Amino acid sequence: MPKAHCSVFAALASAALCLSACSTSPRAASPGALVAEPEPFQLVELAKLGAGANLEVSGIVRSHRDPTIFWTLGDSENPNRIYAIHADGKTAESVRYGKEPGTIIGNAIDCDWEDIALDASGRIIICDVGNNSNARADLCFYFVPEPEPTEGRTSALSQVFIRYADQPSLPAPKDNFNYDAEAVYNIDDDIFILTKHRSDTLTTLYCLPNTPTDRATGVVHALSPIATFDALGKVTGADASPDGLHLAVLTYGRIWVFDRTSKSQSFFEGTVRSRRFLMPDGKSSDSESICFENETSLLIADEGRAALYRVPLSEIPVR
Repeated sequence: MPKAHCSVFAALASAALCLSACSTSPRAASPGALVAEPEPFQLVELAKLGAGANLEVSGIVRSHRDPTIFWTLGDSENPNRIYAIHADGKTAESVRYGKEPGTIIGNAIDCDWEDIALDASGRIIICDVGNNSNARADLCFYFVPEPEPTEGRTSALSQVFIRYADQPSLPAPKDNFNYDAEAVYNIDDDIFILTKHRSDTLTTLYCLPNTPTDRATGVVHALSPIATFDALGKVTGADASPDGLHLAVLTYGRIWVFDRTSKSQSFFEGTVRSRRFLMPDGKSSDSESICFENETSLLIADEGRAALYRVPLSEIPVR
């Protein structure tokens, strides 16, 4: 079976480059000098996150069933729950458990959940890919049919384990401590990972295609690097629009947006936008979650402040 969309992310040099498949050799990428970059965008708090969702939020994605609902989760040392919230930050109450927030994923463990995605088949993807130590041998994705927001308990249909084929050892050498990940997005049912490098400002792209072989359970799937890109900061979140034509990438101080006109086109063959941002209090960002709110705006969730911020796409200029 073809690896449908694992070719859609391209390495950026002075011009757009196109990758042909998941097995393509990685290419280094450089955004080049920013021309007449505007002043940073000042975030304005939209809402405080409600109960449960305010526990070290590390991922956010808009529901496919209800566009007014956003699913969130917390990272390590938090309950194995996902939380349905509205843009006002309020958490949906569970019918089964009253005011106890969130939906328990009964057969999942939150080792270090770092992002959440939703594929075209309506499955929530819980991304247990946090790897601060660069030593984990149990990185995985849980696939959960999207529940009703008030459902108090559900189960994952499957758990797929992954590893990075280019990681030389567990843990990785200190000068190559680049196998943590907090940014995952999907195009249709293919899953993409952008790593959080500790040794530089690059990010590396990997893909888990939607094929029976690549989604088999009971084995560990080795993912090969597709490309590297200089994000000018540590990548902490990502999301693709439901139509697969727009990609948002977050660092602690910058937002990237890539636009294209068809899914057969590389993101870098389209429009590249970027802008720095500042928190309302002027302090460092702890933002590790981003998603498309709708066709005109993004939502960012900040872990330390337990708050939501809206970013109009019109505020992010073309580079």
